[in-house]
Amino acid sequence: MYGIDRRQFVVGGLAAGTLAASAPAPAFAAEALPKTYAGTTLNVLSRTSPPFDPTIKIGEEFTEATGIKLQVTRSAPSDHYAKLMLDWSSGTNSYDVSLFVYQWKNDLAPYLADLSSTAASVRGAPALDLDDYAPKVLDIYGRHDGKLVGLPILGDVAFLLYNTADYAKRGIAAKAPASWEEVVERGKALTGDGSYGYALPAGKTPQCYVMWSLLYHAFGGTYVDAAGVPDLGGPASIKALKFMAEQLQPISPPGNLTWDYNEVLNSFSTGKSAHAIMWAGGLAALSDPAKSQVAGKFAAVSPPSGALLGGTSIGVNGKAKSPEAARLYVAWLTSKAIAKRNAEAGLSPARLSLLGDADLVAKNPHYPAVRAAFSGETFGYIPVKEAEQILLMVADEANAACAKTKTPEKAAADLQAKATQFMRRRGYIK
Repeated sequence: MYGIDRRQFVVGGLAAGTLAASAPAPAFAAEALPKTYAGTTLNVLSRTSPPFDPTIKIGEEFTEATGIKLQVTRSAPSDHYAKLMLDWSSGTNSYDVSLFVYQWKNDLAPYLADLSSTAASVRGAPALDLDDYAPKVLDIYGRHDGKLVGLPILGDVAFLLYNTADYAKRGIAAKAPASWEEVVERGKALTGDGSYGYALPAGKTPQCYVMWSLLYHAFGGTYVDAAGVPDLGGPASIKALKFMAEQLQPISPPGNLTWDYNEVLNSFSTGKSAHAIMWAGGLAALSDPAKSQVAGKFAAVSPPSGALLGGTSIGVNGKAKSPEAARLYVAWLTSKAIAKRNAEAGLSPARLSLLGDADLVAKNPHYPAVRAAFSGETFGYIPVKEAEQILLMVADEANAACAKTKTPEKAAADLQAKATQFMRRRGYIK
């Protein structure tokens, strides 16, 4: 795993010549959809995260055109995995369609339908245009054992944000921190009078394990040893937990021991915190003056540890009550035309054509950096089965370290013991 060159990853740093001339999106819209499945109801599990707001609104057009009702449940990111796995693994199958992140893919694959033949087998379905995704992104987000089990809907990499207006007030040069230690140094200078240097998500939540993953990678961690046994209690993990608890926690706002994605987004957008890790999917909201107090007053760069790949796919339950209607919906929602409209409304696209679209880039100057990351080298989460279970153990122990109920050393040792025991019990290691 290698980090993309930070000089190529600074927002706005790519040459304008790499952008595609803006062209009309393919002429496929709701009016072209068939009424074949009118009267059907699809139960969709989505998320409360603001970047997915546009998909809810545009779904009304799908319903009007097809007669297919969308019953959407929006789950908090921290609850999504457990809710979905329980529903599908128990055979309840309340949800016909769901968003999912790639670290869940191996767990969900037995329950996900193969979408490969959707355009050919579902009447009226638009082309999937799979060559419009970077091969690596499509493989990581959607493919499993030769099947296409998900379609990318949100393209994401992690950025380090810093408030340039705060930098100017304190006389700090508006250039990217070169190391995590420099983030802390600047954060300390910006903490005071109700403002904080960093928005650390220290809850027992996904965004907490994102933070640990970035630091663990920065400090030389490799996740597993040569035998496939987790290496989560060694020097890199201890250093990551110590850094969170002893360096970032003291310069973060009170109450952050329950924080996840939405709280980080709010803290940075209101100017409460001067630095944060944020996904590309959140940058549109931060750049919108109607939604953000820091619009035009921040910069987004690759973290000192390199680019962590995120992103979200959408898939169909293999036991969906109306599988053709479900596949029609996901094909339409991820089609080039609808993906562009969602991007215009703030959903970070995964399609290369949209990340290089001149009109979209003019409004979202971070898009070329996302595209560069998709075509370059990134690193991901721990590459094991049931990765989400391991990552939630990471969040539990990081939370304990930040809350000072455990020392970082004890938290790392407990994490190693829990992860190893879990993988042995599941038969993944001996």
